[in-house]
Amino acid sequence: MSIVKIAGEKFKLASRWARLGAFLLDIGFLGFCQIILWLIGLLQSVIFTDFDEYMMFGDDPATTTFFVLSILLWMYGYFFMDGREDGGGFGKRLLSLKIVRLKDGEQANYKDAFVRRFAAIFQPIDWLFALGKGRQRMGDKLAKTVVIKLDSPQIEIVSEDEKIDKETDLEKILEDVILEITNRFSEAKQKVDASIGIEKQFQNAHDGAIAQAEKCEERAIIALKAERDDLAREDLAQRNEYRQIARRYKEQWEEQKKTVEHLTTLLDTLQQKTQQTQREREVVIAKHRNVDAQEHLQQTLSELQDNKAFEMLKKMGQNVSEAAALAKAASEVDIEFKDVKLHREFANYAEDESIDKELTELKEKLK
Repeated sequence: MSIVKIAGEKFKLASRWARLGAFLLDIGFLGFCQIILWLIGLLQSVIFTDFDEYMMFGDDPATTTFFVLSILLWMYGYFFMDGREDGGGFGKRLLSLKIVRLKDGEQANYKDAFVRRFAAIFQPIDWLFALGKGRQRMGDKLAKTVVIKLDSPQIEIVSEDEKIDKETDLEKILEDVILEITNRFSEAKQKVDASIGIEKQFQNAHDGAIAQAEKCEERAIIALKAERDDLAREDLAQRNEYRQIARRYKEQWEEQKKTVEHLTTLLDTLQQKTQQTQREREVVIAKHRNVDAQEHLQQTLSELQDNKAFEMLKKMGQNVSEAAALAKAASEVDIEFKDVKLHREFANYAEDESIDKELTELKEKLK
């Protein structure tokens, strides 16, 4: 099974025999259309014109028209039929084949179809190119197209290198996400710090206005002691102005303080999310690897057709068990044989000793 990757997706390449079959179906379809057209012309010649003039392509306009239509139909079918937007020629649609462009995976247009067909004049060199890895004829290479199979779903084959790249991409994506969150947290912290600075400015302005009001009141007391009521009046007026200013600063300060408290809460939440994302990064990567491992195991198990591998292992286990049993039986038989042989040797020794004893006793009697 050959695979081609087009515009980030993987498709199954059409087989050479399927492509040849589609081409023959196209030729047959065009031939059938030609026969129908010629039969129509023949019928009209029998009815309206002289048959001999029709066969000799005489001056009859209808005969000439049918002849021109036949030539145009053949040229369109041969050179441009595969450029149709509804999937190509009759044969390719019937066999679920499609001509697509390598650069974007879109259906080949009329220009691509003409280039592919025109290159066929260089036979058999044109078809020899189809023996290559990409199954591209010389016309396909010139038009930068390829023929794919449509009745099978898009195929996704992940090699070990692609799996590593996939995991690396996931890690990179997570790092980019964490980096983005960290950058936004830093920007938010800077803005919150700026808001806190504004709050401090309002507080300092309020405290400064209160201090000025107190100084004006002290000067008024001193003026009253010196019996300078005019100066005391001026100091009291300035004191009141500073108090009004302090009151306005206080309002702004309190409003800014509430804003800062709200922003600080949001900043704390964002910081917690950032820390949580950093902690869960390894967990997400581990889960992703577990999912990949599970998918790989399921795919491997599904490829074991009819459990042939397990049956083979079971059969081998039975053979090993049988061999072990035979070896054990043979060893037991050998041990029994050795025991019988040894018993016989001991019996012979005992019998010889008895005979020697009897021979000695007989000699003593003879003396």
